[in-house]
Amino acid sequence: MKTVVMSDLYPCFCHALNKYGYNIIPAKKYTAFNKSEQQHADMQVLKIKDRVFTIEDCMKTAGEKYPENVRLNCLYLNGCLYGKLSAADTAVLDYCKNNGIKTVNVNQGYARCSTLIVAQNAAITADKSIEKALKSNGAEALLISEGNIRLEGFDYGFIGGASFTDENTVYFFGNVKKHPDYEKIKVFCDRYNSNIEILCENEPLTDIGGAVLI
Repeated sequence: MKTVVMSDLYPCFCHALNKYGYNIIPAKKYTAFNKSEQQHADMQVLKIKDRVFTIEDCMKTAGEKYPENVRLNCLYLNGCLYGKLSAADTAVLDYCKNNGIKTVNVNQGYARCSTLIVAQNAAITADKSIEKALKSNGAEALLISEGNIRLEGFDYGFIGGASFTDENTVYFFGNVKKHPDYEKIKVFCDRYNSNIEILCENEPLTDIGGAVLI
């Protein structure tokens, strides 16, 4: 059974993903973060190849205010690490340097939250700086509209935080069919032979901080 770290604030999503054969480790409540982000896995755990970084590993102080809260909110895709490099933790940047992993700066500090990984070299985002960076480094990117994703305490959440991808399946936390760009999302996923599974169809598409496979 595979293991993921994810928020347990919405038990429905945990139970649904567990039925697909995943063991769920609840994300810790990191009280230094904003209340809405305290159990977001993509704020606390970053996996690059076989290396897992946790918030406890950070050499820089992680705090509530942006960009101190995005030390680990980086996107590893297609052999590159994307993120707001001035905010990314030193341990992460040192690891990339020592292992020949290219680092790419983007304006969006919530790089991982903002990006749904569809395949090894393909992703979906509502952030133009991420879209441009991905395409400039050999990856395919679909740009969608902002909003239409629930995130408690904020006007809206991000597509990466509302999803989890493993092998050829994209799991959405809530009903992605109600997203105005659903057809575009489906066509893009189909292009990369990625199946779409909706967890808890009666729930709105919800940014829970994604899930990190460890």
